[in-house]
Amino acid sequence: MNRAAALRWAIWILIIGGIVGWTIWRNVQTQRTVDALVSNDPDRQVEAAKVLVTHDSLYDLVQQRPLAARKRAADAFERLGTEEAVKALLALQKDPEIPMREHVTQKLITLVAKYPEPVLSALKDADSNVRAGAARAIATLGEPIVPKLVEALKEGGSRAAASDALSRIGKVCTPQVLPLIDEQDEGLRIAVAELLGKLGDPRAVPALLRHQDDSPAMRRAVIGALAAIAHPSAEEALLRAVNNPEDDGDARAQAAVALGKIASPRAVAALVRALNDQDLVLRSAAVGALSRAGRAAVPALSQVVRAPDPEVRRLAAEALGGMNDPAAIPLLAVALKDSDYRVRRAAAAALGQTGQPAAVPYLLDALSDPDGGVGEAAAESLAQLGAPAVQPLLARLGGGNPTVAYLAARALSAMGDVSVSALQSALNSPNPNSRHWALIALASNGSPRAAELLQQIQSRIPESEQWIIQEAIMRRGAGEM
Repeated sequence: MNRAAALRWAIWILIIGGIVGWTIWRNVQTQRTVDALVSNDPDRQVEAAKVLVTHDSLYDLVQQRPLAARKRAADAFERLGTEEAVKALLALQKDPEIPMREHVTQKLITLVAKYPEPVLSALKDADSNVRAGAARAIATLGEPIVPKLVEALKEGGSRAAASDALSRIGKVCTPQVLPLIDEQDEGLRIAVAELLGKLGDPRAVPALLRHQDDSPAMRRAVIGALAAIAHPSAEEALLRAVNNPEDDGDARAQAAVALGKIASPRAVAALVRALNDQDLVLRSAAVGALSRAGRAAVPALSQVVRAPDPEVRRLAAEALGGMNDPAAIPLLAVALKDSDYRVRRAAAAALGQTGQPAAVPYLLDALSDPDGGVGEAAAESLAQLGAPAVQPLLARLGGGNPTVAYLAARALSAMGDVSVSALQSALNSPNPNSRHWALIALASNGSPRAAELLQQIQSRIPESEQWIIQEAIMRRGAGEM
């Protein structure tokens, strides 16, 4: 190798060495600056934030640190309080951990009034977490920011986040959003319809009705919005959707829920008819809607519990159970005597859901139903009803039907603390059956009071029944007894 070539190699080595050395030095300095950013010294934090605020790899640098340190980094940018600091916070909003994103969002909220533009721009960010955080922050500005959000709603990239922000602001947005439903862009019209549903403003109903037949996609959005608003002025459109098997299934189910809120005679009649529909989702929605309608639906359901189709009778029992109304009890008592065991099971479960003490006598009778599933459902319902069922169940422990006694003991054990004192009294009963099943109920009871009582009485329990306590000990573990 000649002298000139050697010199060239030496120069290249020096250049490469210098670049490597500079890179290492820069990385060390950057890490030291990040250390300052996440420190507990506010002054150091702010100075570091000034250096890092425009760093291309800010998110990656901070992301390497623990959660508490990342939160301190967000605090530092909040203290810096510049427009660039807002952009840095938006970058940190990409964090995969919810607590960090919540923390960053709160920092954005403190700065957004001063620097709304970068937050508005972030509504179309590629990262969904950034868009969501920006929407929450910008929504805190309320009505004054609505015109700009309406403009953002027109753009596909920012539409979803702008809609989220507007829905957070509330019904005050309605007058400015409504004109967009007449735009040519169907995607925009659909987004506006969905937004109007979230706003829940009855003022939107006439505009929505005008567009209910624009297209199948638009119709789905309109029915969903009208269902969310659930105003009587939309009843006709909602009835049409529920009654039309050609409509979208989800839209029909939403319409059914809304009719349950309206609860007019026509709405209830449509919901009762929907119990016969082929669409399982609609049928389920109709059950919930009839429950929501409450007493307004009782007269119609009094006929349905006697319908020819046992499946419809079963659904009627479910609807009555969700009402939490004394008026449902007599109808469920009828269902509890149904010829179909599935209807009886549904009625037994529903009686517990009503929360009404008046259901207790009917459920006690159901403990002896020839179908075991009915008895089990009745026992679970009696346990749900709690205190009003305790004494009547104690009386069943001493009867001659071992199945009823077992189910009564099962119901009492499921009540926890509510039944312990009564079961303790039953241990002193002159009736050996009562004592036996009371002991079984206590042994199955998961309450600490029951465990303590078993410990106290263990020595005086006859040897023939010691196995009951031993099984309880095995279930709970020797350390709990």
